[in-house]
Amino acid sequence: MLAHQVAGKAARDGLFLSRYEATALPKMVLTAAAVAVLFGWLFGVLLKRYSPQRVVPGALLLSAALQLLEWVLLEGSPDVVVVWVYLHIVGFGAILLSGFWSLANEVFDPREAKLRFGRIAGFGTAGGIVGGLLAERTVVWFGTSSVLVLLAGLHLLAGLFVMGLSGPAAMPRPTARGSARAAFSKAPFLWSLAVLVLLGTTSAALLDYLFKSGATLEYGKGPGLVRFFALFYTGAQVLTFLVQTVVARFSLERLGLSRTVMSLPLAVGGGAAGALLVPVFPMVASVRALELILRGSLFRSGYELFYTPIPAQDKRAVKTLIDVGSDRMGDALGAGTLQLLLWLGPATARPQILAIAVGLAAISAWIASRMDKAYLQVLERGLLSRAVELDVAEVQDSTTMSAVLQTTSLPAATVAKPAVAPRAVVGLDPVVETLAELRSGDAERVLPALTRVEPVLVGQVIRLLAWDEVSPLAREALVHQGRAITGQLVDVLVDEGQDFAVRRRIPRILARMGGQRAMDGLMESLGDSRFEVRFQCGRAMDYLRQKDRELHVEAARIYAVVGRELSVSKPIWEGHRLLDQRDVMDSYSFLDDVLRERANQSLEHVFSLLAVVLEREPLQVAFRALHSEDRLLRGLGLEYLEGVLPTGLGGRLTALVDEAPARPKGQSDEALLDRLMQSNQSLILELRRGAGRAG
Repeated sequence: MLAHQVAGKAARDGLFLSRYEATALPKMVLTAAAVAVLFGWLFGVLLKRYSPQRVVPGALLLSAALQLLEWVLLEGSPDVVVVWVYLHIVGFGAILLSGFWSLANEVFDPREAKLRFGRIAGFGTAGGIVGGLLAERTVVWFGTSSVLVLLAGLHLLAGLFVMGLSGPAAMPRPTARGSARAAFSKAPFLWSLAVLVLLGTTSAALLDYLFKSGATLEYGKGPGLVRFFALFYTGAQVLTFLVQTVVARFSLERLGLSRTVMSLPLAVGGGAAGALLVPVFPMVASVRALELILRGSLFRSGYELFYTPIPAQDKRAVKTLIDVGSDRMGDALGAGTLQLLLWLGPATARPQILAIAVGLAAISAWIASRMDKAYLQVLERGLLSRAVELDVAEVQDSTTMSAVLQTTSLPAATVAKPAVAPRAVVGLDPVVETLAELRSGDAERVLPALTRVEPVLVGQVIRLLAWDEVSPLAREALVHQGRAITGQLVDVLVDEGQDFAVRRRIPRILARMGGQRAMDGLMESLGDSRFEVRFQCGRAMDYLRQKDRELHVEAARIYAVVGRELSVSKPIWEGHRLLDQRDVMDSYSFLDDVLRERANQSLEHVFSLLAVVLEREPLQVAFRALHSEDRLLRGLGLEYLEGVLPTGLGGRLTALVDEAPARPKGQSDEALLDRLMQSNQSLILELRRGAGRAG
């Protein structure tokens, strides 16, 4: 698909400019933008109705057939066909790629997606390079029109491959209904992001016109023009890959988000100013190439990370609006500006176009420079309210990292302004001095000492987990030691003679460290006599399993533990409570906002354990069903669990939760699962109504 995209750009530009003057480009861009919006709406309706598994391969095969038809008709009606080719490539290209990623999001679960999408994108970059080279060679060997046959072949192959993809279960996924208006009100910096995309695309449209009109004058009309565009776009793709690989991560870590994004308008503004001073085609071509390279690398890297603090349902509501809406509006605005300038006469348009590009770049750089502050405010509120969950190990940029560190540490005033200065014992080894501070019993001395913990002091720091005032910083100090102390933590966890307040806080630390040794220690502690220790161990195991599916867990042992948990009396089952408040790791995926304070904690613990060995999504829906007031939905959830659990466990769960209606005769497990998943949306609505009534 990426090979088609790059080769298609070369064919689109070369064929159109071989038949029409460059002054016709603004009208063509306006028309293409309108067609793309129409196609996008139609494609969205089809995806919603028939699913990506059916729509995407069909659309690819249709595109291949249309391009073969264009190749057949090109010789007889070239003026009409080149316009259709332009609309086809602009209207279909981005939409098919969007459909492919929609399909990929259903084929892979979130963890697989995190592992696979980078590889898919890497192959896409390689495909773009190959596509540009194939387009150039096709023109040399077979003529310009043969590029359409190449494009048809690429989409035919893509369609056949995509037909072989299918999701893990042929059932509709729940669709979150986020409001774009609400998302913009909760995160005002999204307006800045939308304007940034709009101005950037407008500048790109202006530079693209100068580039293409200059290329037409430089290379004439015909095969040479198509070859030039093919080589140009291929070279830009190669350089984009290099910048993304070598520079992007360094820029995000050292410069942060806004400065990384700002690199695009600064480079475009500087390049456009240089083209004003040096009015030659190579200068304009260089600026256009620089815009393509930075937009596909540094700008894209920072731009995507700006969505970090946006909840998933809000992100779905605004991202397409910004990505497609602002982008197409920028195309239309750029084309309209060009048309207005061309009415003044082509001879005067060039310096004015460059001057406008410099002005737009300056405004964009100013907007980007102010985005960090607004972004950080939204991110910090999300982290503190648990609306945003981030794994520090996965944070890529310095901007987000600073917010994470500020919100996961104790308030600065607690550490930075001790009423009594720390007292050092003269002549002692620094480690002994730190130990003395840790054992002082004075929080104002203990907290600073926790920032300089050595491995030999780990035993003392573990004891401090029981002290509420210093426990958060003690936990961070232990996590900082890494997996080397996993054995010490497990030894304390499994020893029921140790302080309960310490043991119940160790599983969260083991979850952050990861590894098979941590998983084994947590498994051993599932037999602890204290419910909260068992609960935290189950949560930690689920967290570890989500991060690393390669960790070994014996399903039989999990089911045995679940059986013990289900063997208690109903008063004990309903009476389990937690002493510690939830933290980031405890933002359990089964607990929607409406269930976070209402969920039965014994049931939550059982589902944590089952999630280690069973498929997560149906369990999530079953968990919601068991908290529903609708008896039929509760029965449906229990019927599903009876079908997937070993003999006897389903019956014990039913006895503790509710009586289930009898299963209809002849109903298969697959049909039952379908019914359960289809009930998900109604469950969510019912639970939210229940929460509203309770409020």
